[in-house]
Amino acid sequence: MPDEVHDVTEDEPTAAGHGPTGPPAAGRSPGLEAGPPPEAEPAPEAGPAHGPVRYTRRRMLILGGAFAAGVAAVIAGLKAFGGSATDKVGGALSDQFGSFPVRSIESVPDVAAEDWVVKVDGLVDTPLTIDRTAWTSLQRMDETVDFHCVEGWGVDDVRWGGVAPSVLLDQAGVKQEAKYAVFYAYGGDYLSTLPLDLVRDAESMLADSLSGAPLPPKHGGPLRLVVPKQLGYKSVKWVERIELSDKIKTGYWEGNGYPEDAPVTSSVRGGSPARA
Repeated sequence: MPDEVHDVTEDEPTAAGHGPTGPPAAGRSPGLEAGPPPEAEPAPEAGPAHGPVRYTRRRMLILGGAFAAGVAAVIAGLKAFGGSATDKVGGALSDQFGSFPVRSIESVPDVAAEDWVVKVDGLVDTPLTIDRTAWTSLQRMDETVDFHCVEGWGVDDVRWGGVAPSVLLDQAGVKQEAKYAVFYAYGGDYLSTLPLDLVRDAESMLADSLSGAPLPPKHGGPLRLVVPKQLGYKSVKWVERIELSDKIKTGYWEGNGYPEDAPVTSSVRGGSPARA
């Protein structure tokens, strides 16, 4: 079962991270500002700072008719392959069906934010290795957008903070022949490719905060990609490398039948019009 960055599900392979979930819908309030990311220790959560989880009608029918059988089959299958259900579908049930569901095919990396390093390489003039000190010096942005998963659910008004990927691309110097950026999750098993126009879109972000606090590891912290114009599985969690390339590299979910291009459409939004 796919996730947020890893966000997608097996029930809808025609809709396009890591498990199946979709990235936020079109953003509403992007902004740029200078300043360091939030402190490493977030305050205890008093409750969700974003909107409620919404489900499309189709998703509600699927959940109602196949929940018990589906969960049993997934758990049985994972156990058969020697894996843990909580490791492969996002963790505890409270995370999978909470105010912001969690989906992941990988285990959460055991790396502190202060030790996180991001590399930019491939078709660039100057390969980069960005440690925490260098990261905190970059120009920051924040935005409030909707997050849409290919599974048919979405979360309204998610508030992210971080750095635009274009800032890193400009520092590295993208060679003319580069057409795509490949985002790799920690460990290299999960990846997804985006065309450069989407990477440079004003709403696309490498996020390190959620609702004003450091991004929780289960949601991709210390660093995840957020691409509001695409479904969640294109928003790679735990980003540790960005490779500039002249060709598409097939990602985990794309290799399992999900499209390379996963736009957020009105049907994904539940029929509501796009919000500016």
